[in-house]
Order: sequence, then C-alpha cells, then structure tokens
Amino acid sequence: MGVTFASMSSITLSITSVGEAVSEVLDYISEFYGREDYDQGIEDALSSVFNEFRDDLWVLIEYPYVDKVYRDSYYTYFASKNNAYARDCIRVCVFSGEIALEQFRTLEGEEELRRDFLGYVVIRPTFSHPVGRTLLDKRAFKENNFVICNYQGNVAVNGVKLNVSGFPYSSQDTESISCAETTIWSIMEYFGNRYPEYKPTYPSNIIGVLSRFSKQRLLPSNGLTVDQISYALKEFGFGTSVYAREEAYGDEIENIIAYYIESGIPVIVTFENESSAHAIVIIGYETGGAIDFDSVSTSEISYGEEKVSYFDYTDVPKRYVVNDDNLAPYRTIDLGDPVEYYEEDWGFGGSTISSVIVPLYKKIYLEVTKARELALAILADADFGYRYDEGFVFRFFLTSSRSFKEHISRSELGGAHKDCIILSRMPKFVWCAEFYEKGDFHAAVGAEYGGMGAGKASGLVIIDATEANEVSNDSLIFAGYPDRVLVKNEGKFVTLSEPLGFYKGFKSNLS
Repeated sequence: MGVTFASMSSITLSITSVGEAVSEVLDYISEFYGREDYDQGIEDALSSVFNEFRDDLWVLIEYPYVDKVYRDSYYTYFASKNNAYARDCIRVCVFSGEIALEQFRTLEGEEELRRDFLGYVVIRPTFSHPVGRTLLDKRAFKENNFVICNYQGNVAVNGVKLNVSGFPYSSQDTESISCAETTIWSIMEYFGNRYPEYKPTYPSNIIGVLSRFSKQRLLPSNGLTVDQISYALKEFGFGTSVYAREEAYGDEIENIIAYYIESGIPVIVTFENESSAHAIVIIGYETGGAIDFDSVSTSEISYGEEKVSYFDYTDVPKRYVVNDDNLAPYRTIDLGDPVEYYEEDWGFGGSTISSVIVPLYKKIYLEVTKARELALAILADADFGYRYDEGFVFRFFLTSSRSFKEHISRSELGGAHKDCIILSRMPKFVWCAEFYEKGDFHAAVGAEYGGMGAGKASGLVIIDATEANEVSNDSLIFAGYPDRVLVKNEGKFVTLSEPLGFYKGFKSNLS
C-alpha cells in the first residue's frame, strides 16, 4: 500500500511503487467511486498498461483530477444518462525512481522530479474501459527500442510543472468514443500540440464536425467509416490522403505506410475481416540490429533497356509501433499481422490492413506513390539522373524545407553545396530521395536509427511537394550525384561538375 496524503486538502495523493500501482488504483476506485464490486475486467484493463512498465518505476496517484477530454464526454453524453456517472478522474503520474512528497516543496526536489518524470495515465470512471488520456515517455516501458512521433506536453503535478515527450493515447469508452474517434483525437492532439496550424480537439468537436456528414445520430458511437475519418481530418485542416488495399494499392499498402512513418507522419490504419473492423494509429518503428540485405527483396529501375536492381528501404523488415486502444501504448506489430496480440474470441482473426488514412498538410499536392515514381524517373533520366550499380539503396521521405535546411546547415557538405540547397527557393514541404551504396547505408542508418556513423549517401534528389505535375522535371529542385550536382537557378538547371560532398542521411522527427 502506498503512502497517502490527504490532510488539509481536498485532493488525495498516494506514492507507491509501480508494482503496487494497480492495487492502489483499485482502492481509489472502491473508495471514491463506491465500486467495491468492480469486476476482473477493470483490473485486467489497468494491468494491461502497468504490466508493460519497467519494474523500478514509482507513481503518484491523485484524486480528484479534472480531465478535459473526459469532462467533454461527460457533459456531452454521460451526464444525460439515468445512471449517475462521476465527473472526476484519477491521475497516475509516473517517475523513473522513488519519489517523496517533500521533493515537491523544494527547488532541488523539483529539479529531480523534472528529471525523473515519465508521463501520466488518466483513469476514467468508465469502468469497462477505464484508461483515458495518457502521455508517456517511451523510457517508462520495459521494451523501448523504437523511435516514434512525439511532442512535448506539460502538466502540473502537486504544484510543480513537469514536461514529458510522447504520443497521445487513450482507450475507447465504447459509448461516447469508439476506436475511430480515438484515433482522430490522438492525431489532433499530436499535431495540435506540435504545429501552430492545428489545434487539439475534443470528442464533442469530432461529433459536431461529423454531424454535417452523417445521416444518423452519432451518440452512442457505432464507430466511423474510413470516409468519415477522412472527412473529419479534412475539416480539422488536413489535406487527407486515403489508400485502400482493394481499390488500387494491393501489397504496396505496407510500403506506403513505411514511407510516411519514415517521414515522421503518424497514420491511421484500418484492418478488418469478414465480421469485424478496427482503427489504430501507427506512430513509429522498432530499431536495433543489423540489416540483412540477403533477406530483403529487390526492386528494379530501367535505364533505357537495361534494368538495375536496388533495395527500397521500406522493404527492410521492421516492426511498427502502434497505439491500439485494445492494447497498451507503444506495442510493436508486423504490418502483415496487425492482430497478433489479439485473443481468438475477440473476433479479429485473419484481419489484414485494408486502408491507410494520412493527415497531410493541405498544400502537399504530390502524394507519396507519384512522388516516388517521379524520384526514380529523375534518377533514370539521361539528363537529370545517374546510373548506379546493382544493389544501391533508395530511401525516400517527406520533410519540411525548414527542417531539411537546418540539417544541411549542420552537415559536412562543402560550403558551395550547402549554399545551393539552403539558398534555393523551396515550398513548405519537399520530398527527398537519398541513394546509398549498400555498405555505406548500413554504416549510416543500420544498427541505430539516424546513427550516421562513417557512412554517407552518394546521391540526393529534392522534389517540390506542391507540384502536382508528376511527369515533369519542373518539380525537381536539386540533384546531387557522385559525378555532378544540378541546381535550379532562375527556372533553369545549372550543372556543377564537382561531385556531391560528404552528405549524411537526414534524421526525421522520429525519436
């Protein structure tokens, strides 16, 4: 049992080890919600998250906690029901070592708390699915060898402001929000806290937006279609792209996911079988371990009548990090088996990824499949390309020109080539293709993501992401190869005879 502090205050606090956290939260539920008859499902739901934490963590538990997302659902839906629902939540704050109440009242103690803080889990009084708004640092988990999209959130804990970086998570409550609304909420929470163009949203806002699209009531939630999810994201400011396996993309759907994740863009994925469907968010991928290129399939590029095989980095086998509201945060899956953790009686057996919904900046007009084809067409072009030997590696991603120019300014490129890129007029977003010799790629990004050791890229192509004419070289901004560099100047290309200098691959905003 943790140590409880409640004197002189209406807020009750407990500090305990993570191993006692579930038991302590259940005591809170019993005391403050009057649920002494809670069923095993509540304990299982809590354990599914807390059992994934490192064993050396400590937690601070507090009640009452006013959670903005649950309060929105409460006043929109739960308060109108005949049965009484509590409006306050329990919050569990996670720390990397043992903490004491006294630390919250001294400057030295506050610095230790800021160093050790790893995030929070909100427990809602929706007891079939109690885990609410959650933001956790990946270091809180036993398995954390991965990189993800993340933003820095800040919270006040017992009077002390603390920061944590992670990707937002919540389980569905099955009534006011289903898996689909949860994925929309988490996407908006991420983008709204990271970029000024977007704002975080609430379940009632999602319902309000979709009410203009739907011909039937949206509460209680029966889930959303792919079109409804896409429509909501569009209304919240995105230029959404949707990729459906059966309609056009087939087995390429996994590569599309990989390109966007490599770009640091979280995507909503739906999977289904004959009887069930579900939506999750893919936010990153597992790292570590050498790349065995002997086990990686190859693609082909045509230089006239000659074909050259190459490795597409998206074909390198990886496990992808997902936030699935049926599982704990940050689980890793094989894209070919998105339900590998599911019990047989859940009804999702044999499910495969059916659709991908990508929240793109609305002025990105060149989507990934056309952009990739254009990059490879430029490489194969007699005037604008370069002939690589068999087995080169192709890495492709989307990034903001601001981030990419910052990367170039810190690179070891020669000053002339730096200026060629940094002083080039670019749109807000660009597509980038990097080309590597196999051995150099392994040294650059193999064992550790963004490791950028001795390896370097031997080629770089930058493409305008706002140019919709995918068959024209008008979208080409820069091309650098082992024999020359091409730069656009006043609408015309200038060829520099010197080769591309020492260029290490770009590290996206995954961390």
